[in-house]
Amino acid sequence: MTKIFQLAFYVLTILFSTCGQTNSLSSKNNFTSSDVIKINVGKAPGSVEVADFNNDKLPDLIVTNEKDSSVTILLGKGKAQFEQAKGSPFPAGHAVNDVTIGDFNNDGNLDLAFANHERKYLTVLFGNGHGSFTAAPKSPFPVEVIPHTHGIATGDFNNDGRLDLVTDSWGNDKIEILFGDSINGFKTPGTFFKVGKHPYQRIRVGDINNDGNTDIITTNLEGDNVTILLGDGKGNFNDATGSPFPCGNSPFGFAIGDVNADGKPDLAIINSPASTTDRTGKNGLTVLIGDGTGKFTIMKGSPFEAGNIPNRVAIGDVNGDGVNDIVTSDNGNDKIYLFLMNKEGTVSSRSVITVGNHPKGVAIADLNGDGKGDIVVCNNADNDISIIMSK
Repeated sequence: MTKIFQLAFYVLTILFSTCGQTNSLSSKNNFTSSDVIKINVGKAPGSVEVADFNNDKLPDLIVTNEKDSSVTILLGKGKAQFEQAKGSPFPAGHAVNDVTIGDFNNDGNLDLAFANHERKYLTVLFGNGHGSFTAAPKSPFPVEVIPHTHGIATGDFNNDGRLDLVTDSWGNDKIEILFGDSINGFKTPGTFFKVGKHPYQRIRVGDINNDGNTDIITTNLEGDNVTILLGDGKGNFNDATGSPFPCGNSPFGFAIGDVNADGKPDLAIINSPASTTDRTGKNGLTVLIGDGTGKFTIMKGSPFEAGNIPNRVAIGDVNGDGVNDIVTSDNGNDKIYLFLMNKEGTVSSRSVITVGNHPKGVAIADLNGDGKGDIVVCNNADNDISIIMSK
């Protein structure tokens, strides 16, 4: 296993990965204030991810601060305790909207790349293996997207041993890939591929058809669907049979993970016309069940009610039963929704949990080593995060 894939595997292991419930299901809340840890971060935290940035085998947190144009690194000390890394928060480019994690310079330490909202560039920071980050040479890297970036993801799309970057170009219904380059970091200008109508907010990668090559997924806001681009391992991509797949109104963001324990990746997709100024339809959570070849079908009951302005979503095993669950944030009523999944591919129960003001990014990871995924939420209007410990 190469160094890149060892690191990628470790990140995914920490993360647990990074629609289900009918309205007839009763909502309940098994959490109290004693289950919640609050940590101050930067101004307007938007996204949160989990990885090991100082190589101590303990999960750390990364939080993007939208209005500070910075990123906060919280180093884990064990038992869900965290402290800011020396020098944190670190400059991360204008209006940080999304983050991806990988070893971009092949030095064995995790690095960061950001999509900078309202700008035509991607910012890359190199990690030193101790939790500190500095701008990569020649960062930020220009892109030719229309009108500017929103989402970002990474993978070795041409199997050359160097990670590549991909971002959205929703103005012309395309994505742009910057292939990794040992001299310049990333090759610019990038290579474009066609996707669905108005790919927006999030783009993610994974091996959807289990062929060993990295694939690309986009949610297409105006197409009400999701595009699955299957990679050939040589840097080329083609639509999976049946792609794009319907996934409810105004898909806004999504997460990849196995939610029915069949060993095949599924998609949990936020439907959020309420987050737009011109879209109409039903807000909620849609789950697409994958068959392992690149095809997806909508889970019965989708979209599931997920609040007034559903925003972000994460997948992970919250109750330690071996089946990944789903958590979504509601930016409109200061709550998150926890959907417990089962092996039958349905929702067992839904919990509604009150958090801070205007929650956005969410993540699930075992932060105290008890075998259950804990929930991390960005409280965008409070300048802090909530950590909700699983019981």
